[in-house]
Amino acid sequence: HNSKKSKITRTLPTAAASNISSPINENEENMNDIEQYKPHYLKVSDRIFKQLFANGSDNGSQLVKCLNTPEKIQCIREVTEITNNFHFKDFQEKLWQTYATISSTDNKWESKITKKFAHEHNTCRMYRPKKSFVQQRQIIIVKQKQQLQIKLQENLSQLLNQIVTWQPSIDTTLLSDAIDTCVRHNLRRLKEEYLFKMDMIKLNWADQNLIRKFYELIPNDDVIQAAKQLWQIAADELRTKENQEIFRQCIYLKRLPNKIEQLLNNLLDHNRKTVNNSFYDEDQRASCDSRCLKMINQCQFNLMLIYLDEFTMCLDRYEKTYQKLKDQLKKNNRENPIIYT
Repeated sequence: HNSKKSKITRTLPTAAASNISSPINENEENMNDIEQYKPHYLKVSDRIFKQLFANGSDNGSQLVKCLNTPEKIQCIREVTEITNNFHFKDFQEKLWQTYATISSTDNKWESKITKKFAHEHNTCRMYRPKKSFVQQRQIIIVKQKQQLQIKLQENLSQLLNQIVTWQPSIDTTLLSDAIDTCVRHNLRRLKEEYLFKMDMIKLNWADQNLIRKFYELIPNDDVIQAAKQLWQIAADELRTKENQEIFRQCIYLKRLPNKIEQLLNNLLDHNRKTVNNSFYDEDQRASCDSRCLKMINQCQFNLMLIYLDEFTMCLDRYEKTYQKLKDQLKKNNRENPIIYT
């Protein structure tokens, strides 16, 4: 899937029956990119763990001061890790529930479109696990959550019994709430990734359903080409809006895109080599350095203006082209309603 945080569609693409490949064996999608955002409390150093705990809840800083022995830290680590794993399994459960909900309403769920067809229609070859596999994953995750729940209760009970003897003393309710808050805080990015993934599953499925319905109308070649043009324009417009938003974020953060920033850094390096020439005195070096910095800053400003103008012109061009194609389709419909209705 493309790395777009929003997907706005005028015409949503989906797969025609003649271009759907037969189901093939496909492994579960690689989740490593998402799971890299999952904290591992048992693997980090004591210092890092205490920092994560302190930053993760309102009372974390005060509670960390009470964790003055490796044994105390390890007890909290274990409960925090189990809580973390429980929430992680909860995200996975919701993801597989999304697959289950969609696949249960689609008789052609296990059919897959070809790469060529996906490219021509500006859609994605989404992962479509077999319904039996989805059910299997759901059952496994439910059992894993139940086991984690039992393990969490056992570890919490042990921890609460040990806390009674700790000095300085710790409020048990405060500690329990702090652990849960800390875990939720540090799982924010992972949660966002899972929510995004679930949204993309729904959007890609909607795309491919609508394309399938389009081809069920048995359109002629002219209508198919016009539809492909509309989909291409919509996709290009979305990519341009995405790049525009990225550039706006760069401006907000006062940073240019990496390639441009690297180019300007090279100019600065060249400038430093020049002003370090032994024939320059200190005043000449300072004057040359100042002039170069002013020119580079002006260059940055000019580049920002050029990029913003380009984005605006591109979006305007997409809008006009899109409208022109729509008008042409309406005209064709009036002239030959049997084909274009």
